[in-house]
Amino acid sequence: MRIQSVAALLGLPARTRAVIAANLVSSVGTGLVQPFLVLYLTKVRQVPVGTATAVIAVIALASVVGGPVAGRLVDNVSLRVTAAGAMTLAAAGTAGFAFVVTAREAVVSGLVYGVAYGAMQSVWNTAMARDVRGEHRATAFGMQFVGLNIGVGLGGVLGGLFASTADATSFQWLYAGDACSFLLAGAVLVLAVGGRETAAAEPAEDEGAGAPGYGVVLRDRNFLRVLVFTTTLMIVGYGQLESSIPGLVAVTGIDARVMAWAFVANTVCIVVLQFAAITRITRVRPAVLLAGTSAAWALCWLLLLTTSGAPLGAAPALVICAVAVFAVGEALLSVSLPTLVNGLASDRLRGRYNGAYSAAMSVGLVIGPLLGGQLLATGHTWLLSAVLGLGATCCIGYALVLGRQLPGTPAPATPKTDHLLEDVHPGGAP
Repeated sequence: MRIQSVAALLGLPARTRAVIAANLVSSVGTGLVQPFLVLYLTKVRQVPVGTATAVIAVIALASVVGGPVAGRLVDNVSLRVTAAGAMTLAAAGTAGFAFVVTAREAVVSGLVYGVAYGAMQSVWNTAMARDVRGEHRATAFGMQFVGLNIGVGLGGVLGGLFASTADATSFQWLYAGDACSFLLAGAVLVLAVGGRETAAAEPAEDEGAGAPGYGVVLRDRNFLRVLVFTTTLMIVGYGQLESSIPGLVAVTGIDARVMAWAFVANTVCIVVLQFAAITRITRVRPAVLLAGTSAAWALCWLLLLTTSGAPLGAAPALVICAVAVFAVGEALLSVSLPTLVNGLASDRLRGRYNGAYSAAMSVGLVIGPLLGGQLLATGHTWLLSAVLGLGATCCIGYALVLGRQLPGTPAPATPKTDHLLEDVHPGGAP
């Protein structure tokens, strides 16, 4: 299986492999600082904890704007220019955190970085989708996610070695390293994208030609269903991973260090599962994979629900297992959802489709922590797992219904027939 995965990666176009490499580089930088922002702001810069966590929300809110703006720029200007701008803005935003002194400065840096983060999601997804189709497209998104997790994991280890709350300079160097990673990754990405703005394999489209804004995209009913599903899934899943799940651990009296081991298990599961089984996963219909994601996250919440009545000694193991199971859903999601979105998009509107998709994800990442916080605030810890587990269970049925509502979305093709496929155009018409 390992050899098959390596062969699948080597079978991708050189441009796509370069984009994956660029994403890996930027992920190492992200890992340097991602686990430490709240700690850095509260312990080093003496920002109140409520304000420090609000900065996280500011980043998510700003990304709702950044994604659609970048999507339109990709379609109307160029992917190359948009990529350069997004990566430079991200470097400026993260570098700003190194020099914050007041809460206001932290919020400003969060706004800049958040806009760039949303823009980068549109840029990465569009860059990944333009040179590959069918099974190769699913493989590309899967391998990109593997690289992202390897990079974040490596960066997290390096950050943990150098970060010290007793020395503000250590954090400044970490944020400088993150900024450099964005600039380096941006240079690689710009070179990989080149001056080519359309995929040769994509048929020319008349739909939406000259259409202003996102009107033509939002008239695609199939895509609107995907956006609703995306937001819902983010609320019950990703929106809780770094907020409500650690919060649940804190209020139930479980040792907070358990979360460190849980995230290690999460990363290892993602890398092993995708690297070992990517060639099989990419042959499964996206809707079935999304149902699998929903099922994995429902199981995760079931395991967390059992911590309420479990002996204190067993609770840490249940948390680690739950976050590891969550990783299975992540691995399936990384292949299925961006592949489905880009299967619905014509090449002329690919930037806008990915921009809207990025915004839908960001909305879910804003609502998720707010909902989780309210559920935890009730004092009934079981309520969080029960409500979100029910939501994830409903998403299983939604995913399967979605698969039936998108009859024109083909199952991924084998490499031999991949060039014969036609993407699904806006509105679901083949």
